[in-house]
Amino acid sequence: MILDSTQPWLFQHFIDGGFQQIPTWEDLNSGEFALDLLNVKREGGALWEPEFAEALVEEDRHKLIPWFKNHARRRKLTSDEMARLLGMGKASVLRKSLKKLGATFQFHRGAKPKLPVGEYYRVSATAQLLRPAIFKLLSELNSGTSHTVPEILQYLRKDCREACEFLLRYVDLLQQALKDPKLLRRAAKRIEARSRVLADAMAGADYELSFSTSLERVRQARRLPPQNSL
Repeated sequence: MILDSTQPWLFQHFIDGGFQQIPTWEDLNSGEFALDLLNVKREGGALWEPEFAEALVEEDRHKLIPWFKNHARRRKLTSDEMARLLGMGKASVLRKSLKKLGATFQFHRGAKPKLPVGEYYRVSATAQLLRPAIFKLLSELNSGTSHTVPEILQYLRKDCREACEFLLRYVDLLQQALKDPKLLRRAAKRIEARSRVLADAMAGADYELSFSTSLERVRQARRLPPQNSL
């Protein structure tokens, strides 16, 4: 599937780590699959064993097939999960998802924005402020601590006071973000990437933005010219 020369984006999606999370049927039948295909590269790729990486580059099917068989056994994939995984390689599935994604954009076209363009910089600056604190929070949670998220944030206030006060103000929303499957799918492995995604998702809390909208506004802010150039 990933070596199909007629669908080169699947190879790139695999290299970027996009196959680590298996989409639901609901995702495959909606615009979510196409959106993930477009977004996953931003969050960094996966790391592979040198022998496997070499076989992948050389398109050596004799070496790749046993690796994928063992990988499926290690992950204990069910028949339904395998069907969904292979469904990602069907051109018809991608066409349908792209069509749904287009319909979603059409639906929102012309709607009143939730945030004026002039405020995008504020959301982006908030994301920048939150990243170090969220990185330290994730590191602490990954260490197996018994402390709760609020307790960790209280402790981190001495180093990241403003960021931690913001996160404590929206601690319930933060705990939702930590468990959100779509945010996890964007960056499930590397703490640096995950802290960036969570910071961008939380940055719009003052404006009551959804996680996806906040992520998009931060991304758009980075494309805008510097404020002092306006």
